[in-house]
Amino acid sequence: MSVETLEPEAMDPKLLTEVERQEAVLAELPEDYEFPLFDGRQAIESQRKSAYKNTARAAREIIDNAFEAGAKDVWVVFKRPTEQERAKHERRDAVSAVAFIDDGPGMMKDMARYALAWGGGTHFDDPTGIGRFGFGLPNSSINQTRRVEVYTRTGAKQPWTRAVLDINNVKQHGLVTVPPEEEVSELPAFVTEYMKKNRITLKSGTIVVWEKPDKLSARSASTLRGQMLDDFGVVYRYMLDDFRLVVDGVAVQKVDPLFLMEDARYYKSEKDGGPWCKFDKQLIVKYHKDEETGSQHLELLLSGPEVQAARQDPKAVVDVISIKVAGFPYGFAAESIRTGYDDQGEEVRKHFSKDSDENKRLQIRKKRRGMSFVRAKREIDTLDVFPTLISDKANDMGDWPVLQSYALHWGIEVRFGPKLDEVFGIGNDKQTVSPIEDFWRILAKAEVDKAVQAEEKNQRGMRKKDEEKRARKEVENPDQPNPATDAAAAADAVLGDNQPLPEERATEAKKDFEKAVDEKVKETGKPRDVVEEALQEEAQRKKYAIKFFNSEGGVFYKPGFGNGLQRVAWINTDHPFFKVFYTEISKCGSPRARQVVDLLLLALAKAELQTEGVNKLFYENHREAHWSTFLKLGLTILEDLQQGDPSEQQEEL
Repeated sequence: MSVETLEPEAMDPKLLTEVERQEAVLAELPEDYEFPLFDGRQAIESQRKSAYKNTARAAREIIDNAFEAGAKDVWVVFKRPTEQERAKHERRDAVSAVAFIDDGPGMMKDMARYALAWGGGTHFDDPTGIGRFGFGLPNSSINQTRRVEVYTRTGAKQPWTRAVLDINNVKQHGLVTVPPEEEVSELPAFVTEYMKKNRITLKSGTIVVWEKPDKLSARSASTLRGQMLDDFGVVYRYMLDDFRLVVDGVAVQKVDPLFLMEDARYYKSEKDGGPWCKFDKQLIVKYHKDEETGSQHLELLLSGPEVQAARQDPKAVVDVISIKVAGFPYGFAAESIRTGYDDQGEEVRKHFSKDSDENKRLQIRKKRRGMSFVRAKREIDTLDVFPTLISDKANDMGDWPVLQSYALHWGIEVRFGPKLDEVFGIGNDKQTVSPIEDFWRILAKAEVDKAVQAEEKNQRGMRKKDEEKRARKEVENPDQPNPATDAAAAADAVLGDNQPLPEERATEAKKDFEKAVDEKVKETGKPRDVVEEALQEEAQRKKYAIKFFNSEGGVFYKPGFGNGLQRVAWINTDHPFFKVFYTEISKCGSPRARQVVDLLLLALAKAELQTEGVNKLFYENHREAHWSTFLKLGLTILEDLQQGDPSEQQEEL
């Protein structure tokens, strides 16, 4: 059945067979159709869906072109609609056009028209610069708008010419061409106004205008400006010494996502609580292709003779890859940090303001968690997925951590030149990287993965130390009773458990009391009777206590008398019981879980302190030789198993 014989209701594409669809499409083509490789408006509409994540990323393409052409200044200008132009409910701060003004050499006749065509670049045979493929201007522009205008001139005495690509004027089918350029006597009014206000005179230059952009990632000028300032500051951080970039009147400042650049925003020196860089190396590599199979190979060159031999190979590329691994102290990049507990036992956090350096750093790290790739001084992308499978490790690609737990608090930077584009799989939009497997093997051979694992371990250690300090602070405050110790004292009162200590234990308690008095007298210089009275009052307020000691290889806890009048459960902070278990339950939103554990330890301590003779030896032997050893081994194994399971890891901010 031909398309012509189909009933109108049967023309629904969902009801057509594949052959019928083909007949319908061919019937729409004009008689003189020449079957171009790039077909009409439909092809351009499809191309509009290029994977630029936001407007700032698309705008990079225009800025790249300006810098590549030799511009020293680039201004990004937003047009706000006038009262007459503003649509109903449209904000005064809405963006109705975006202009990119540069003071480069400009473009000669027909070059602007050519530049608006896909592939119409001048650097295809030059691998040393930022761009090569000639896709940037048209690709990024139509991604954001349906009409792009390019104004340019090569000298002060030359007229401005304008080339236009307007999707709305492209025929549905057929050859797509860019209309001829035309001379213009005036630039767009908002561009002229900005240049006049900022005293900008262009003897030569290029102005790219996105008219009525319909795909901006932010409609308000203030939000769009913020997005661009943040993005450009990071992407062009190594280039901003060579040219000036201004967005909506605000100069772009350098932003280093590792916060190691002294002249960049949010920097702080290591001695003042800033980041550290314990791995900073340059790797000399050789890249070549197998002519028969087309397979790619990257080798690490470790000696002078290896480098010289590689340079003699006409089919190989020898270049340098620079690697940095940086770590940040606790609270350096954060929305808030834990500071302790209040009187009700609730966790207290110090919150940083939205505009604080700490919060700003965190927002940067959230967008660039992992490995940052910088090509020819310009950042390309950040990878947050490393080869972490068992098969990857078996194939010598390294032992990398899963980016969950502390990846916001450390980062990696990889810098390389355009000669290695094939190694890193650089796309024509310069937005993505896809390194070959040998790249990871090179990093593993240079022990970059070990440096990353060491920093990951260091971050875990810092957090654990913080948790240990908080746990100690909470329960060692003599003026802040622990609900668990209060509960233990109340249980004694209800049970009427006031039996005297066995003689052996009473003697031990008396010695502890005398020792505590001597130490307090020496520390405070107060009279002995005053100190004795103070310790007795403290014991009345807090009959039971949780305290800490450290003993590598020692028991997980031990009972004691504290100042001689208290029943104390001493917890060993060097034992896995404290490191793996006790500090973890201290992180819970409610302190109840830790208090239950405290009460259990106090019950054990009380029972042991009521014994003497053979029973005392029994308790000590089991606590030292059996319980503590078993717990140490079991908890150590448990922690190793959990660290190897990504599902057990929680993201720390």
